[in-house]
Amino acid sequence: MPVINVLLDASGNILGTVAAVAGTGTNAPASAKIVAGPGQKLTQITIDDKTAALDATALHTALKTTLK
Repeated sequence: MPVINVLLDASGNILGTVAAVAGTGTNAPASAKIVAGPGQKLTQITIDDKTAALDATALHTALKTTLK
């Protein structure tokens, strides 16, 4: 099952999500990650394949119930 990182603001609202990314091009970086800024929190969760296939809006809606 996929693991994603979820960026939250101080109130627990989802600001963004990112899955593990590996570089594939000749000059691509080996990986990329998301970093929390001041007042933000980063959490890592495992989701099922069906949830991972959702578009961003539907994914954020589904995650709201998971993260509460």
